Amino acid sequence: MKNKGSVPEIQGVDSQLYNKEYFESIDGAQYFSEDRTAPKFIYAVKISGLTQGDSALDIGCGRGDLMMALAKKGADVTGIDYSKDALEIAQKAIDKQPVEKRNKLKVLHSNATALNFSDQTFDYIFMTDIVEHLYPSELQRCFKECKRVLKPKGKLVIHTAPNRWYNDFGYPLWEQPVNKILNRLFRQKLLTRPIRTEIDRKVHINEQTIVSLKQYMKKTGFNSKIWLGSEYVMPVKKHSPSIQLLEIFRQVLCHAYPLSLLPPLSFIFCNDIWAIARKA
Repeated sequence: MKNKGSVPEIQGVDSQLYNKEYFESIDGAQYFSEDRTAPKFIYAVKISGLTQGDSALDIGCGRGDLMMALAKKGADVTGIDYSKDALEIAQKAIDKQPVEKRNKLKVLHSNATALNFSDQTFDYIFMTDIVEHLYPSELQRCFKECKRVLKPKGKLVIHTAPNRWYNDFGYPLWEQPVNKILNRLFRQKLLTRPIRTEIDRKVHINEQTIVSLKQYMKKTGFNSKIWLGSEYVMPVKKHSPSIQLLEIFRQVLCHAYPLSLLPPLSFIFCNDIWAIARKA
């Protein structure tokens, strides 16, 4: 059974905020411009278990980064977005692919709350960095739609950031003041941005914690495994031993590494939330 879009419109973020400038500035843009895949999308594909011939839906496909990674694994991929600029960027990326890969990719203009697909269509649904952009009523409806269009043994794979507890506690109470001190002492350029930038306040209207996301999953009939990703608190690999030591030192001071890899400190310092869900 298809959703024919008869459901009344509900509150949502203005799609015009997601313009070309937005997609050129957000996480992964440099990788995309160099025809590479950002680590986040590589990880999403890896944990999904997706294999050749599987069908996948990418909700909020944006530039198409994840779509390309899924097609590379041999999946048949549909990406949806309600931003026309996103669809233009993604379609241009698709058009550059070899014919064999291009035939596995398509993008559609659609809203996440009313999926115009038949029941039990997809083996996998991916929501990478879309949860935080949906109002609570939208998110609940989106998850219900995901449950409807997933096949019986299908999986829903989620990444959302920021972790609300990091924004509320870890960053303003520890990382930001520590960074300011390090910048003064060592002439560094560490992050001292506002807790939430102007664009964050406009588009990140539903920041999650592992607890709140679990509640959404349960309400909409999913069994889920939810965890905090360590990518934000792990030292980044550097090109020389001396700079690598400085990076480790920075993570120790700014994020309480390695203690922040485990609860309770992980709850406030890890900024990435991951989930894999199946129908209950």
